[in-house]
Amino acid sequence: MGGIVVDKATGQRISGAWVTTAGSTTISDVAGEFSISLSKLKQDTLKVKMQGYKLFVLPVDASKIKDVVVQMEQVAIQLNQVNISARRDRVKDSISNRIQFAKDFNTHRPKFSDIVQAAAPGGPLAFVGVSLSPTQLISALTYKHSNAYKFKQVLIHDEQAKYIDSRFSDERVAELTGLQNDSLYHFINRYRPTIDEVKKMSDYDIFTYIKKCAVRFRRPHADDVKEVVF
Repeated sequence: MGGIVVDKATGQRISGAWVTTAGSTTISDVAGEFSISLSKLKQDTLKVKMQGYKLFVLPVDASKIKDVVVQMEQVAIQLNQVNISARRDRVKDSISNRIQFAKDFNTHRPKFSDIVQAAAPGGPLAFVGVSLSPTQLISALTYKHSNAYKFKQVLIHDEQAKYIDSRFSDERVAELTGLQNDSLYHFINRYRPTIDEVKKMSDYDIFTYIKKCAVRFRRPHADDVKEVVF
């Protein structure tokens, strides 16, 4: 069966959602679309998980359903006391995501000790006092191709993107450059630093970087000018 994952409130498609059935697992692509196999049994259950949203659960009948639109509801956080701030706390957001998706963040390639163990009488592939676990060996060799690894990378990429946004924010860029609307959008897309670059920058470095980029942005084709040696 196939389907798409969307935000119930906005209708916007959601990529990177974790989609599972009884025997299959996949991740929605950049267009929010997915394709997944159902159990050979008549009845199965479709589950969709995404950070910031409630778990979606839908009983499905393989003989009756082919495509489905998964409408995800955002998580409503109830607090005893609400403090209104102009800025989100990136650290608290990150910790919240790490707690909510602890199992997914903590997935890792099986260790050597998981693969090679002290041999027990009759154990699988036992020799010279040790035994190999075929399941763990296969998991270690194919880990980077597994859905668990791919979903973990989606979570990490999202966390890194939010960190960049907190340092290279629309508000900061607009304040330092005076750019607005489309000009601001194009500037941010052109000069948005990578996660490795941002980690090395102090607040002063970010300030200087934005100012220098603004000068280049206002000079058409400045980035294409090369020194000519005669």
